[in-house]
Amino acid sequence: MAGLPFDTERRDVYAPGELFRGFDAARPVTYGDTMDFRSFRWFVETGRGTPVDADAAVARAVHDAHVTFDLGAIIADRRVVGVMGGHQLPRDSQDYLQVAELARDLARRGMLVCSGGGPGAMEAAHLGATLSRQADPVLRSTIAALAIAPLMPDLHGILHPDGTPDPALVDAAGEWFAPAWLASLAIADPVESLSIPTWHYGHEPTSPFATRIAKLFQNSVREDGLITIARQGLVFTRGSAGTLQEVFQDAQQNYYAEHPDYFSPMVFLDTDYWTRMLPVGPLLDALFATAPAGVRHTAERLLLITDDIAEAAEHLDLFAATRSRLAH
Repeated sequence: MAGLPFDTERRDVYAPGELFRGFDAARPVTYGDTMDFRSFRWFVETGRGTPVDADAAVARAVHDAHVTFDLGAIIADRRVVGVMGGHQLPRDSQDYLQVAELARDLARRGMLVCSGGGPGAMEAAHLGATLSRQADPVLRSTIAALAIAPLMPDLHGILHPDGTPDPALVDAAGEWFAPAWLASLAIADPVESLSIPTWHYGHEPTSPFATRIAKLFQNSVREDGLITIARQGLVFTRGSAGTLQEVFQDAQQNYYAEHPDYFSPMVFLDTDYWTRMLPVGPLLDALFATAPAGVRHTAERLLLITDDIAEAAEHLDLFAATRSRLAH
């Protein structure tokens, strides 16, 4: 279709340079000129989650079908591990460093790190993965460079309901995005990672640290797909409502697994958070106690709540998905 900010005929996922072409870190307001942001404007202008006409609906569906088809080729025979967590995790926090170090370890073990592609814990995961060939001090020095803009500003009003941008918030988004963009360009030998963001949350800048970005319009396709493809397991870091939704989507898939071999590990990082502040651990224990015996016993073996990132990485690395499971 003519006049669209994206190509419905493309057959592959995005590279960061495609989504963010035209961004000039010295002029943060140019964030609004990128293909990524223009596609977000189009998404809002055409009705957000409820397209205003059939042409918009078809354009979105065709685009997403092509991207997800390429996504399937990327993950074939790969050990995909997902990292979930809060988007407001500050770049200068110990938790951000811990998530990045865990992702670095997972990538060094040959796993393909995957996330929803947004800020916070998701950005930390891709940063750790992409730097996994580098010496350990490089991660800390890169985080120090990012920490000049530690916390993503509130960008919910970056577009008005009619799609008109707020120039001040576009500039603020660009200022927050700029350190990550510059850091990503400086990585000479990035390790592959995969993100699956969505223009449904287009007000949140997508992380440029993921080397492959399967950005979609349909958020429901993205959410279910992200959990489904992470067959090596999921790591849940501190988060709120969105992360909880992902926890129970994953729990549902595991609970109704047709065979125990289709159960994938669930790792919760931060014992106090997941057992006391948000007592997901005890609730999952009670839930899986009602499952069929094979699934119940698998849950006892594959659920882990820990404060130790080395234990988390080892737990995931020991899991071996069956061939039949990889085929589903």
